[in-house]
Amino acid sequence: MSRVKKRWNQPERPRTLAQMANAIAATVWKLAAGVVLNLENENFETATQAQRLDIMEEIVCYLVHVCDRWSHARVGEAERAEFVSALVADLARLLEDSRVDIEGPGEYRANFIARVNARSGEYATYRYGDDEGAGFALRCRFGDYVQAAMGERDQRWIPDIIVGREAPDIEGSLKRSLEGLVRL
Repeated sequence: MSRVKKRWNQPERPRTLAQMANAIAATVWKLAAGVVLNLENENFETATQAQRLDIMEEIVCYLVHVCDRWSHARVGEAERAEFVSALVADLARLLEDSRVDIEGPGEYRANFIARVNARSGEYATYRYGDDEGAGFALRCRFGDYVQAAMGERDQRWIPDIIVGREAPDIEGSLKRSLEGLVRL
């Protein structure tokens, strides 16, 4: 499990929603990279940097949804929309920077935002509890998307790893960061 930022250096200083979203975006990015590294350390094969970003993109979409569900229980719709929009914008910038470095120019932001919206719409149909986090079916669907982004070798074991270990770990780390960094 990755170490992530859980508190501000100057906690008394007020933060805007955009600043809080930026801090959470960095956390989400780090958690997604950690999952890819964990999978590779378990001998699951990734062939290219682009494929690693494909996997990270699926993880990021899932974690954006977790952030959205977390904020839903805490704030009004306008603040929630502003926070999630700022979060997605920061993550789209990070993804685009990485994709341009690896694949050259492209419509990466727009494609990512479309994927986030599609995944969030689908993930919203699954159970999520504030205390227990994502339900089993939601984690399974997330595992299916990561499986599709992975290479052929040992692909059938990916959902088990995602559902049983990675999803609970990254959800827990993200929740701790949200609770420490986001004051809605």
